[in-house]
Amino acid sequence: MDQTQGAIDQTVAETKAQLEEMARKALERADRDRELAARIQEMTATASSKGQEVVATVNHGGHVTDLRISDQGMALTAEKLSGLILETIRQAGATVGRSVGQAVQESWGVDNPAASQTIASYEIFGTPSDEETRRPSQQKNSGVSAGGQLKWNR
Repeated sequence: MDQTQGAIDQTVAETKAQLEEMARKALERADRDRELAARIQEMTATASSKGQEVVATVNHGGHVTDLRISDQGMALTAEKLSGLILETIRQAGATVGRSVGQAVQESWGVDNPAASQTIASYEIFGTPSDEETRRPSQQKNSGVSAGGQLKWNR
């Protein structure tokens, strides 16, 4: 009977240690996820058209937080200007999406299915062109919140 009780006590102790380890890891993951969410909330990216006619800033959620049009931009036709605005916003969105993707992969790992799903959700903007990825990123944080959610059919 003492051997049976000893085996039961050992099994209980081992199970308790395993559960405590699982709980500790879950708490660590929750802390990392909160930190990741806070980092992502602060992410923005700014892009400029080649001639600097348009400068747009987009936050992590695809909202335009700043849009500036130069005097040269105002001299363009409405069609040309609207195209530049949309392309510049898309570029900023793709850049912020890439930044979010990097942060998610750093936190969750590259082979994590949830990371892949999160990163895929940012592909709404497309991917930066080769020229954009060669340009230094003009990321900044902004507390300004204006504009609407962007939806692209790319």
